[in-house]
Amino acid sequence: MEFENADAMLEYCKTTGRTYVAFNLVQTTREIGSVVLELYTDIAPATCANFLRLIKAGGQHTYENSPIHRVVKTGWIQGGDVVDGSGKGDPGFTLPDETFAVKHDDKGILGMANKGQPHTAASQFYITLSPLPFLDGKRVAFGKVLTLEGLECIAKLENLQTYINERPVPDVLITNCRVLYEP
Repeated sequence: MEFENADAMLEYCKTTGRTYVAFNLVQTTREIGSVVLELYTDIAPATCANFLRLIKAGGQHTYENSPIHRVVKTGWIQGGDVVDGSGKGDPGFTLPDETFAVKHDDKGILGMANKGQPHTAASQFYITLSPLPFLDGKRVAFGKVLTLEGLECIAKLENLQTYINERPVPDVLITNCRVLYEP
């Protein structure tokens, strides 16, 4: 979606009854852009509450200053390791697979990464770079990138140089985590 200005976007957000959050992506000192996410609080309330808690959190377990640790070309970007940023950190909790109602049928779908087994999602999330129907029924999707600017921002990550483990070179960090609207 495209909005004339921030006020128009906020007015739209108020009409849906859903929560909207945002963060910036920064590589070294270069800002890549801002990503606005619509959280499907009506479809996956517990998953959204967990994500929102990590957006709002201060201290140790927060998305603030955590890296995007994986970029899979034509697949997804992955971040949210709030422990050590390696992609292997375990925050000490897991979430049940709340619902598989949201399909991975477009770019910009927000979902929870897991350890390859049911009910093992925790803090790590992904955003799709293309439709990924093979994730349907296996990963909990719970939102989407709202704006064209956000889609362009994640598309820029797809073209970054990566190490063999798909980690961007140099690191891409999540910064300026914020809640835009919460009913």
